[in-house]
Amino acid sequence: MRIAIVDDIPGDLNLLNKDVCRWADESGIPLVPAPALFERGEALLDRFQPGMYDVIFLDIYMNGMTGMDTARQIRLADTSCRLIFITSTPDFAVDSYTVNSTYYLVKPYDYDRLKDALARCHAEFLEQQQSILVSGQNGQEKPFLHQVAYTEYANRKICVHFTDGSQSLLSMNQADLASALLPYPYFCCCIRGMLVNLEAVDQMTADSFLMKGGGSVPISRLKYREVREQFLDFCFANTRRTR
Repeated sequence: MRIAIVDDIPGDLNLLNKDVCRWADESGIPLVPAPALFERGEALLDRFQPGMYDVIFLDIYMNGMTGMDTARQIRLADTSCRLIFITSTPDFAVDSYTVNSTYYLVKPYDYDRLKDALARCHAEFLEQQQSILVSGQNGQEKPFLHQVAYTEYANRKICVHFTDGSQSLLSMNQADLASALLPYPYFCCCIRGMLVNLEAVDQMTADSFLMKGGGSVPISRLKYREVREQFLDFCFANTRRTR
């Protein structure tokens, strides 16, 4: 999951980041990249793009733009991102529904309530992931993205290789699949016609990815430097999260 946290009190910002990472570790949920931290709503909006984050935590009382105004700007561009307000008063709980927030936490929040909020967001996140890939021709259920090891396009079909070793054929063109998967930072286009899930990679060699479940995925020489940078960024972010 991709998470951003916006709070103008550094102590609160760092505490929430610590608790979010704690929940991720306890739940086995990958946060890649590590949560993005902002002290102003304007700073978030300066770099915000639709589909960039799965969950955004927003304090309401902040210097400059309020969390509620920030949420309204987010909703103009992105209607699916989960919003969680975390603030010192319940006064804006009703207003939070106008921007379709998922949860409202009052400081000092209880860790169990934070876990409930994140669990709800994760359930919605998995449901969204399921909707990206259609059912295979062999009647398999819709797969979660984290179950995909890599995909390859051949003969106008997508063969999806799952982490458990199974496969499924999809009636989907490569461009549509790439548009659906590549916004997630753990998916990488390493060679024409193939997408790999970096979560399923054991190691990177001079010309291929060696997969955790066995086998390998080739890397284009023309793409090698770009792919290597993405893989190193993924590994760095994952290492930071698990510290």
